[in-house]
Amino acid sequence: MRRARADFEALTRIAGALSASLDDAPSLVVGQSEQLRAGENERRRLDREIAAYRARALYEAAATNAGGVRVVRHDGMTMDELRNLAQAVVTLPKALLVGTIADPPSLLLATSEDTGIDAGKMLREAVTKLGGRGGGSARVAQGSVPEAGRLAEAIATVLSS
Repeated sequence: MRRARADFEALTRIAGALSASLDDAPSLVVGQSEQLRAGENERRRLDREIAAYRARALYEAAATNAGGVRVVRHDGMTMDELRNLAQAVVTLPKALLVGTIADPPSLLLATSEDTGIDAGKMLREAVTKLGGRGGGSARVAQGSVPEAGRLAEAIATVLSS
């Protein structure tokens, strides 16, 4: 009986917050949940679209290294933003993305297939020798180092490879 009373009180509070009757509250919650999910999916799609534009601009501004690969550097994003950028960079010809996050000190690499670079292997080698860890696929990899000061060393190792 106590549980039924608690459920009734919870439903009453929900209905009040929705300015709806008790009978209408469940369908309103379902409808709002679906709208929220659709909005979140649209936000993710737009994030990917923005990342594609950003990747193109960074790529066009990037210098080409001795191997003919454009090295795109980007710092100061969240890991999710870097992953979106990485997914866009791997679609560009002869591209390498080196992205970092200061806290926790993390590194993300992404390479287009035509570079011949294995991002997972390159990143793992760069961070493990500094006491860090990481890995990933041949196209996209991420890892971390124990201290922020070691991030520059990891980047230097990647860029000299």
